[in-house]
Amino acid sequence: MAGGNFDAPDTGGKGKDKNKVKGRGVHIDMTPMVDVIMLLLTFFMLTTTLAAPQLMKISLPKGDVKDKVKVDMGNVLFVRVSEKGNVFFAMGKSDGSETPLEKIETKNVATKLEALFAQNNNLLLLLKFDRKMKYNVMADIFDEISRAKIEKRYAFLKMDPTDIEKINALGG
Repeated sequence: MAGGNFDAPDTGGKGKDKNKVKGRGVHIDMTPMVDVIMLLLTFFMLTTTLAAPQLMKISLPKGDVKDKVKVDMGNVLFVRVSEKGNVFFAMGKSDGSETPLEKIETKNVATKLEALFAQNNNLLLLLKFDRKMKYNVMADIFDEISRAKIEKRYAFLKMDPTDIEKINALGG
């Protein structure tokens, strides 16, 4: 048996220093720890539920002829949003016309709506968005409308070329 009597004293062979202790450094094998970390990471990635995207539910009417509603134009507020994201308000008049466009900052939409609803609580918002504008602008407008302490009655209309001309005349 090849063996080593480890308890036996060193006999001090040729060229060896008896007082010198051969130091052995501490070595920790990190491979199992990395394996465990990867397994934990994989486990948490697979079992974590990610935040569901927030969707805006909009129920649109079918548009049948019998669904049309007569509205007094004096109770209508036109909200137009340009391609650049500028917001314009115009009040409807009972004769079918409307007041000149007024540019409103997006952050002031809620306070302006509250002031207009204080004057006329039967107000209906007709929202007209330019198809080329960015989606986040529309979401910001909806946030401002929902932030306003008003009865939320609104409808969407297609922006006509005349609307675009009016907006462009004011700098879009």
